[in-house]
Amino acid sequence: MNRLVLLALVLASTGCHRTESGPEAKPSPSVVSPAKLAPSALTALGPAIAAADLRVEARRGILSGPDLLLERHRAKLEAHFGGSVPYPLAFQVVAVGGNHAAVLLQATRGEARPLVWLLDDHGDLVWTKEHPIGGVKPGVSEPTLAPGPDGHVCLAWCNGATESVALRRWAEDGGAFADYDALHVDGCDALSVLYWPGRGWVLAIATHGGATLERLDENGERAWGKDGVWMPWTWPSAAPVSLALDTPDTLLLFRLGQSGGEGSGQYVFASRWSLDGRAMWPGPLSLKRLPSPVSDPLVRLVLEPSTDGAVRAILDGNVTPGPPTVVEVTSDGTVMRR
Repeated sequence: MNRLVLLALVLASTGCHRTESGPEAKPSPSVVSPAKLAPSALTALGPAIAAADLRVEARRGILSGPDLLLERHRAKLEAHFGGSVPYPLAFQVVAVGGNHAAVLLQATRGEARPLVWLLDDHGDLVWTKEHPIGGVKPGVSEPTLAPGPDGHVCLAWCNGATESVALRRWAEDGGAFADYDALHVDGCDALSVLYWPGRGWVLAIATHGGATLERLDENGERAWGKDGVWMPWTWPSAAPVSLALDTPDTLLLFRLGQSGGEGSGQYVFASRWSLDGRAMWPGPLSLKRLPSPVSDPLVRLVLEPSTDGAVRAILDGNVTPGPPTVVEVTSDGTVMRR
């Protein structure tokens, strides 16, 4: 059994290993935009860490109050936020090599004050980043966590002041490794990042009308052209993208969209992409029509790996009437469940 799965069973244990904080840039005077308080079925860190998988992007959720893991590290949280912890907190979790997990925590009201932790498989802190976006010009939004090679941890973000997307990379010991200039964009309403082992990182920058895709190789070079690949679609706002690997050489992209103009049916769509940035299906595949319009157009689909390369996409039941919407698709476009 993956030792990260055991973490959810040992969060009540006591004791703490040493904490290491590698060198980091000075705090930035910029105010990072608060995390969006979107509906989420993930409300505790332990289950999110147990479910983290390198084949899908970061698990995201909302903590309305302290859970067992945060209670163990409450003193560090209170020191970081300068007093009581400003719940609700948005979180992201990714699996990292060596049975570790990286966690991004940020406030959903006022100043976000993002905080990055690397945890071992017992839930103890390996290192922390109190100012993970330090030294950056004002205008930062959409901090997004991702793993990297050799146990590295990465954080990407958008910057409206410079109209750019950047990716910062820390080594396994928390030391600064590299800052990459990922892409220059006109807008960024939602950012998604997936680490593709041996291939780099795929970034999806959603705006009203579609999304731009780019792949950075593991040296930080743009692999899908200077301007990336543009994917147009119809949606009332930006439609956040969700990313997953279905094979070592291909990925699946999921998002919500409409069949036509304003007021038309809303669907879960998927598309498949090659390593060189080519769409591998004739067009986006309609997986399921939603029974009614979503209450929050910025909601993200949660992805889970299934068997034989299939990927399961879940739309939280808080944004549509009834139970969560669950669809599953294989690499050849066969819809297994809807």
